[in-house]
This record gives sequence, structure tokens and C-alpha cells, in this order.
Amino acid sequence: MRARPGFISDFAQVANGAASAFGSMREEIENIVSARTERALNARGLVTREEFDALRTRHEALAARLAAIEADLAAAQPEQPAAKSRAAAKPRAKAKKAAGKSAAGTRRKS
Repeated sequence: MRARPGFISDFAQVANGAASAFGSMREEIENIVSARTERALNARGLVTREEFDALRTRHEALAARLAAIEADLAAAQPEQPAAKSRAAAKPRAKAKKAAGKSAAGTRRKS
């Protein structure tokens, strides 16, 4: 009966060795699959999640900076000349209408 405990301990050692070997194989297979997947994605021009997040963060920072610069520029500039010309055009149009009415009124009298 003494042979039994040795058999069980030997079997446990073999099982631990096999588990260790399978764990190493699993890691190696994961590395191979991830390398091939990355190569395939790079060949198609796709980016990784980390690259995408980095570019998105950079884009958001640049958009905020642009908005701040545009706001500073708008605050520093005086009123646009186009807005002044529209405001000046309204009295001219009224003057033309008044001149037109007075000319039409003089025609009727004669």
C-alpha cells in the first residue's frame, strides 16, 4: 500500500508540470495571435485604441484652443464693415423712397 502515496504525488507533479506547460503554450499562442492581428490591422490602415484615444484627446485640445483664439479675435475686432453698410443702406433706401414719392407727387400736379 505504500506505493499508492508515491503514485499520487508523482501524478500530482506530472499534472502540475502539464498545467505549467499548457499555461506557457497559452501565453505563446496569445502573443502570436495578437501579433498577427496587429499586423493585419496595420496593413489595412487601422489604428489601435490607444492611438485613437491619443488623437482624440489631441483633437479636443486643439478644438478648445481654436475656439479660445476665435473668441479673443472676435472680442478684439471692431464691428464688421458689412454690418455698418447694411445700417447705412437703410436710411439711403428711405431717402430714395421719399425722393420717389416727392417726384411722383410733382408729376401728378403738373
